[in-house]
Amino acid sequence: MNVTTAEYKKRRNTLMGMMAPGSIAVIPGATQQRRNRDIQYLFRQDSDFFYLTGFVEPETLLVLAPGREHGEEILFCADRDSHAERWHGERMGPERASQMLAVDDAFPVADMDDILPGLLEGTERIYITLGEYPAFDARLLAWVA
Repeated sequence: MNVTTAEYKKRRNTLMGMMAPGSIAVIPGATQQRRNRDIQYLFRQDSDFFYLTGFVEPETLLVLAPGREHGEEILFCADRDSHAERWHGERMGPERASQMLAVDDAFPVADMDDILPGLLEGTERIYITLGEYPAFDARLLAWVA
């Protein structure tokens, strides 16, 4: 069964409809896991992230901010890099991600430390699955503090 971009958008809108006013959802994608030296395990995207986006690249983050004036759906993903793409395959990059995944905004994951704290500012409630990605949880808690 092929899921359409419109269906992923509908799923995100459904989730945002269940969120409390003044809240934000932060859904990290899975990280690439190293097996040894320069060999990686076969990548599998986080199920929640995949359900909402259909996006299968590692090191990604989806932010849902209902009512945000400058776009409610924000994606952070890897920038395009021709050298890395030779070894690991083509990346979508933020420029194409917003169109192909029907999100309002997309930024390089490298800019997350600059952008995400501003998105969290003034938020009354943050929805996240704590414990799944401890390194990301620590970053998020530092931003909130």
